[in-house]
Amino acid sequence: MLIPLMALASPQVGQLSATLDKPETQGFYRPKDALKLDFSDAVAPEWKPFIRLELDSIDVTEMVTWKSLSLRYQPVRAMSAEEHELRLMYYGEDGSVEELGYWTFQVRQTAAFKAITVEGNSELTANQRLAEHNMAGPEAFNASGFSQWYSELEADHLRIEGHADLEYVNRASQGTTGRHLDMTRMTLLAETETARVAAGDQQMGDTSLIMDGYQQRGMAGDVSLDDLQSDMRLFSMSSTRNLGLRDGIGLDDDDNRITGGRWQTRWEPGDSTEIQFSSTYLSGRVSSTSASKWSANPVNRVHDGDAWNAVMDGFFLDRSLRMRFEHATSRYDFDGRDFGFEAVEDNAWSGLITLDPEPSEAETPIHWSFGAEAQKVGAFYRSLAHRALPNDLYMRRLFVSGERDKWFWDTSFTVEEDNVDSNASYPTTETRRWNAQLGYSDYEEPEPGSILAYLGQPSYTLSLDRSRRKDLSTPSSYFPEDLTTEGVQFGASFQKERWNWSVDAGMERLTDHTGWQPDTDLQHLGWQLGLELSDSYYLTAGVQDTRTRYRAGGESTDQQLYSLGATAELIPDRLSARLDITLDHYNAEDDPYFAQRQVSRYASGQLNWTLRKADTNRPGLELTLSYSGNQLRDRLSGTDTLNEDQIWLKVQTTLPNLYPSTRP
Repeated sequence: MLIPLMALASPQVGQLSATLDKPETQGFYRPKDALKLDFSDAVAPEWKPFIRLELDSIDVTEMVTWKSLSLRYQPVRAMSAEEHELRLMYYGEDGSVEELGYWTFQVRQTAAFKAITVEGNSELTANQRLAEHNMAGPEAFNASGFSQWYSELEADHLRIEGHADLEYVNRASQGTTGRHLDMTRMTLLAETETARVAAGDQQMGDTSLIMDGYQQRGMAGDVSLDDLQSDMRLFSMSSTRNLGLRDGIGLDDDDNRITGGRWQTRWEPGDSTEIQFSSTYLSGRVSSTSASKWSANPVNRVHDGDAWNAVMDGFFLDRSLRMRFEHATSRYDFDGRDFGFEAVEDNAWSGLITLDPEPSEAETPIHWSFGAEAQKVGAFYRSLAHRALPNDLYMRRLFVSGERDKWFWDTSFTVEEDNVDSNASYPTTETRRWNAQLGYSDYEEPEPGSILAYLGQPSYTLSLDRSRRKDLSTPSSYFPEDLTTEGVQFGASFQKERWNWSVDAGMERLTDHTGWQPDTDLQHLGWQLGLELSDSYYLTAGVQDTRTRYRAGGESTDQQLYSLGATAELIPDRLSARLDITLDHYNAEDDPYFAQRQVSRYASGQLNWTLRKADTNRPGLELTLSYSGNQLRDRLSGTDTLNEDQIWLKVQTTLPNLYPSTRP
């Protein structure tokens, strides 16, 4: 009777309570601080296997140090700067679950900053040519380096973020900016809950008729007005591409600067409807150098201009229907501000409608997507921030796509016309393009014993396209244009556990209805194989055959391309090798314009030795010995032979940096 009575008198696990020790710093823990729990009673040895400590729903009990009245957890990796959850749980043998304690706590770097982060990755490479045969270049030694850095400071109501890319080359002429060492990209950002200011390389605006959406250097500020569901952006950016540190934030040159603003608001009239309205205005200058009659006397032209647009982008019917419309106006001085002619004003507009209806209710549903878009850009429309936009163009397009189980398809039809002003001095050309694609991809394993079980898991694609470019009107001073291109492409690939292979075939037919160029047929057939010999050895092989035939005289040119590649991991994570060989046969002896018959061979190989793998705040070191050779033989004339080889030694070191370090 003594043992049962003592068991009744001893505390039960459900009566056990614990408290989380206060951190050494006031009100928060640091990323690597230990977490200590104190118990109200001693933890019986038979309970310990069933008590688990969970940090953010992850069981960390294996890293816990036990004492009779406490336990201590030392984080293996630094905890992130945010709020965390800690639970002490009991999972009984009988399936019972009891929560013995639950706590939330904050992790910060310092009292002033929630998080301080610095991340970087640097790479330095040196190449030395050890031997060469018939090689005139490049230089026997070259070195290059690249380093990317990211930093972040986060306080309670402010976040500061920075990006920087550094580039080094031992020859300044080979650098992106023509310098040995330079900062090719840099960005500094500061933001609060309602405002944001950024300087350096950044995207100033969305892609539209007046902005190309690419990265530019400058300054931008954003203010969010949540009560009005709108935001405002002011920006000033360089109108030319800046790459180096000496260019600063890109606003030093008055003749290469664009300034503007963008306003956007959101309206939600219903649960399934959202409409966005936006408008952007920009104004500035861009300078360019063009050659006059004598290239020794270049002319510097400074072009003034401004542009504005208005955009409506709406989502309806549970976001299955989208409608976007944009109108834009530009004013651009084409000849330059000092050359007499005034700036020219013109307009552009675009529209897009897409519909993604709910899938059909069939046992195997069909997912459809329909759309139509149109765009018209005036002959003299040009924006300083989107100079690559084609002007003098009127485009309309219809497109449909869908998928059902293992099948997918899409098709589109496009009509384009130029000379939108109907200027009788220029031709009016219409281009009609049609393309369609049908595909099948089997995601299930083939049935054992079937032919596909031997060939592999299949995937097929069939593509058809046709294009007709024809003059609707042609002035007497222009050659007429009427060209048709038709093509069909087929591809099939098969996947097995240890190997994969594919075939592709196609034909393209070119017809010039004016007779200015010969009508031709282009045919190609290809085969590729990938074979995993083992976990450490992989082999690839391929054959491509291409034939071009002139339909009028029957002449043809043929080309066969053979390729072989192999990779091997000789010592896992330490020593690897690769070999590539390409053989190219080209036969055009009966070509009516340029007879040729030649064979070329290219071979390359490398042996890579990882002396030490890179790890956080610890550099890695790799050595690579490589060979490349090129041989060319002209079998028609016997001249123009080429035979060159070279051997290189490359030394590469990589250093990933991280603060605070996440290593134990």
